[in-house]
Amino acid sequence: MVCEQCGSILPDGAAICPQCGAEIRARREGGGLSGRRQGRPEKSAAQRMGSLLPIDDSQRQPHALPAASLRRPRAGVNRGSATEGSHPLRRDGRAHARPVKKRMVNWALLGMIGILLAFMAVAGGYAFLKFTDQGQLIMARRMGREDVNANALWQYGQELLDNGDITPAIRKFELAYEKEPEREDIYDRLLQLADAYEVGERMADAERIYTKLFTDVDKTRTDAYTQMIRLLESQGRHMELASFLLVAYENTGDNFFRRQREEMLPSMPTADQEAGPRLREQDVRLMSAEDYEIYYILGEEGSLPEDGTLYTQPIHLNKGSHILRAVAVSSDLVSDELRLSYTIRLPSPTAPQVSLAPGTYEKRQKVRLKYVPADDEKNTTDEKQKDITIYYTIDSQTPTSNSPIYDGEPFLLPLGSCVLKAVAVNGYGEVSNVMEHTYKITGGTFKKFFNESDNFSDFVIMKTVQESFVNKFGVPLEETEIEDLTMPGDCVKLVYSWGEARFCLTESGRVIYFLETTSSSMTGPRKTKLGMSEKEITELYRDMGQAHDQNGDRSLYYDGKYGNYGKLYHLDAFNDRIDYAYTRADTNLVTISYHLENSRVVKMTIKCGNGEW
Repeated sequence: MVCEQCGSILPDGAAICPQCGAEIRARREGGGLSGRRQGRPEKSAAQRMGSLLPIDDSQRQPHALPAASLRRPRAGVNRGSATEGSHPLRRDGRAHARPVKKRMVNWALLGMIGILLAFMAVAGGYAFLKFTDQGQLIMARRMGREDVNANALWQYGQELLDNGDITPAIRKFELAYEKEPEREDIYDRLLQLADAYEVGERMADAERIYTKLFTDVDKTRTDAYTQMIRLLESQGRHMELASFLLVAYENTGDNFFRRQREEMLPSMPTADQEAGPRLREQDVRLMSAEDYEIYYILGEEGSLPEDGTLYTQPIHLNKGSHILRAVAVSSDLVSDELRLSYTIRLPSPTAPQVSLAPGTYEKRQKVRLKYVPADDEKNTTDEKQKDITIYYTIDSQTPTSNSPIYDGEPFLLPLGSCVLKAVAVNGYGEVSNVMEHTYKITGGTFKKFFNESDNFSDFVIMKTVQESFVNKFGVPLEETEIEDLTMPGDCVKLVYSWGEARFCLTESGRVIYFLETTSSSMTGPRKTKLGMSEKEITELYRDMGQAHDQNGDRSLYYDGKYGNYGKLYHLDAFNDRIDYAYTRADTNLVTISYHLENSRVVKMTIKCGNGEW
């Protein structure tokens, strides 16, 4: 019987191994009672002894016990002295090797563990490449990937640029900017891109990036301005550079830009007259410290020097407000703009005086006008201020530079009510306040204004209908429908050998509103006829006796309240025209005109309407 724990031979029936102290199981190997019970043949003593004989190593089975274990223990050795967990001693004093129990290997488990470890390794590598800047840089650098993050693209692009690979470097920078255009350090990153553009001689793109930096990203940082200045200077764009230096200084407040601009540009021109108000016309002289050409503009519109005038002589400023702008020009460099504002207020004369006090008089009165200078005018040496002209009217209209000029002689006031007005004008064209006096001359009688009671003998304007007119003057040579903007509705024109008549549609039918005649058989208002002289006509209507104005015209009368007037127009050396007009209740103006040739009436016209004829 053999101990299963240490392999020692045990006596039959032993319950505990004297060598290792292990408990002996009840099963007996090979035979015995248990073997017989199981049907196995019991081994003979020779068979049992044969199993103890030594065998060659070549014949040793894998699980056979070593020969040394069959030796008897030496005398004096305490076989039962071994404690639990210790190895039993052999006769030579060395411990027996405890046999190792063989166990089955779980290859499926080991395989799953290997797969898991491999998966973890792959996942870790993927996470490293995907989510770390170093991993992204490796993907961009070694794998040529462009679907990496912006940091990797900026870094790899810079490596390419440092190695002289300009085009791919620009490509990486552009992709990085597209991926993350709003990052905190975008100013510095775009400087990288602009630098790459310049190295690649893409100057327009570099300029575009610099412009974006100081317009959209940060207008206070100086880096982009400095690079842009260098770029403009290298290209010889001096005019643009001068303007840009001003922008750089205004946006950053850096005096370096201001000093650089001042050193570069010509000095601003100067003027011998300071800006501000003046009481006389002025001649302004411009000067350039470096004797450069000067271009100027009067007014706000236009650009200098393109739209300016080359300065060659003093600039004369008349009355009014003036903005003078000027620049000095040296080659393609233009100075800062000189800007001066002047207000020229010329001296105004005082109002004229009249010799007759206003009031009511029983007979016509003669009056004189005179000019009395103010105290500051008496001692002036300004000839223009002393040059005084008096314009006046007696028909109540306000005088203008076209009104009659007072010649120093007295003149008669007309019968009835009269409003005398006069102004003084000096050599500068400055006009005084209006002198105004009202007079009334009661003695005598005078003619009335042209009015609604004044009509032709054979028809009444705006009353006589077309049928009655044709019955009186016969069938016309031509009848035509016309459109007349001065009258409402469709109109009709009748043409005769002596002229024409026009009719408009009213509630009463078609009534005459216009007539032009050269017939000597027709009699006009107040029995006027063709062939009468100018004097014969004017004596039949109101005439206030006002003198001729600067155009040779003469106002016969004027009633501003109702718009009634009478006036003689001097057309040319042979032709004149006299007009009288009044306003109807419907606000239409009725006008009769006497056309004169060599001071004789050759045609009469009467019309109703406010438009042009």
